[in-house]
Amino acid sequence: MSLRQTNLALAKDDTNRFLPWLIAFMSLLAILSVAGFLLLKQVSDLFEYNSNDTMTIQVPSGNSEKRTNKKVTQIINILRETGGVIEVSLVPKVEVIQLLKPWLGSISGSQTLPLPQIIDIQIDRGSGITPEKISNVLTIIVPDITVDDHSIWLIGLVKTLQSAELTALFILLLIIFVIIGTVIFTTRTGMGIHKQTIEVLHFVGAHDDFIARQFAIRGLVVGLQGGLIGFFFAIPILYLFDHLLQNLEEGLLPKAEVNIFVWLSVALVVPMISSITMLTARGTVLKSLKKML
Repeated sequence: MSLRQTNLALAKDDTNRFLPWLIAFMSLLAILSVAGFLLLKQVSDLFEYNSNDTMTIQVPSGNSEKRTNKKVTQIINILRETGGVIEVSLVPKVEVIQLLKPWLGSISGSQTLPLPQIIDIQIDRGSGITPEKISNVLTIIVPDITVDDHSIWLIGLVKTLQSAELTALFILLLIIFVIIGTVIFTTRTGMGIHKQTIEVLHFVGAHDDFIARQFAIRGLVVGLQGGLIGFFFAIPILYLFDHLLQNLEEGLLPKAEVNIFVWLSVALVVPMISSITMLTARGTVLKSLKKML
């Protein structure tokens, strides 16, 4: 049986005239919710990774660059011999300028600006090493040295991002419930319109499953129509998101992107929506027919 060849003229119902567009709007919202969840997860995972085992040490710029470089070399040697420190790396000045550029603009590259020297260290937190212990050792060399533990503020940010992820999933769940409710309403209305035809079909020996299949096929068609319309409307929006993310100043946020996994995930929303509309229509008809008999 063809998707459009049914014994009930459901496609001509007034109730189905605007249903594909309503499903399209809901599909668009669902796609954006899925994309938003995945992009937020990318950012939160990167932040969580960076917060686990890293600290940053800032060595203030002194009057003599040669003396400052000597102190930095001493600090690096001490850190490499410190228990619990796995890796030590000096951040190049070019990278420091890039990190400051979003806040200071072109002035960040000025030769007169006293930029601190930045040392990144990877640590083993199981060893009991803390920023205070590192600071106590290094202040002997540089009294006004700063030790920044990323986890102190990044953990709070990660929790906020994870809350936003849950919100996106809640919105997706809410959209699904709205779609189910809408399909139930339109299906029951359609059954009321075609009540006499359904009774005739019953009279000539049609089973409930046959009648339910008519509505299920229509639900599948409407779901596919609405899902595809919503997907096509979502494409330019997702490209815009990706463009904005790629042009975000480096250092403000970890790089997230609308990658192939995101595209595949949002594309799966279309069959998901059509399956929901089909199964909901079928289930509604079978339940209603049992009450009629």
